[in-house]
Amino acid sequence: MNVMNSKRDDLTEMKFLISKLKENGYAYYIREKCESKTVQDLFWTHPTSVKLFNNFPTVLIMDSMYKTNLYMMPLFEIVELTSTYLTYSVGFAFMMSEKEDNFTWALQMLLKLRNRNNDMPKVVVTDRDTTMMNVVENVFPDSSVILCYFHVGKNVREKIITDCKVKQNVVVMDGQHGRMNFWINTTVSKHS
Repeated sequence: MNVMNSKRDDLTEMKFLISKLKENGYAYYIREKCESKTVQDLFWTHPTSVKLFNNFPTVLIMDSMYKTNLYMMPLFEIVELTSTYLTYSVGFAFMMSEKEDNFTWALQMLLKLRNRNNDMPKVVVTDRDTTMMNVVENVFPDSSVILCYFHVGKNVREKIITDCKVKQNVVVMDGQHGRMNFWINTTVSKHS
């Protein structure tokens, strides 16, 4: 007998997850498909994360991960940066897809966590997902949206590797030679 099945009795995986969120005092929101009552999106966060979010609403970092669960639902993670440069997870959402509607719903659930008088984030960092960037601009109209340094570096690395020949910190591109020490040393290193 599967150990997980014996612990969750006759609950589905989703109902079991929701029961654990309730049991442990998490804040969570569910959006169901109207026609089938199937969970479309699920947003959750730890109570301590809500307190931190209300104390440090300055910088949010957002990204989605794939293939993290049996149902292949993207996992949308929202991370925040404190004034002491520490990061913590603000919240998570399993979403049916990465459409504007799903991102909008998840970010609106995030806004429900704010105390009324708290500031909105000043900066939101995303990857180059244009859908997410559009939603962020609509939900946080006064926030600056910037691209994640990691994703910018990754894109530069890919371009250098595919479009250029790199030899001893000299880039040869279309017959032209040029020094790109900064990008070569930071993005095409053996440690990447």
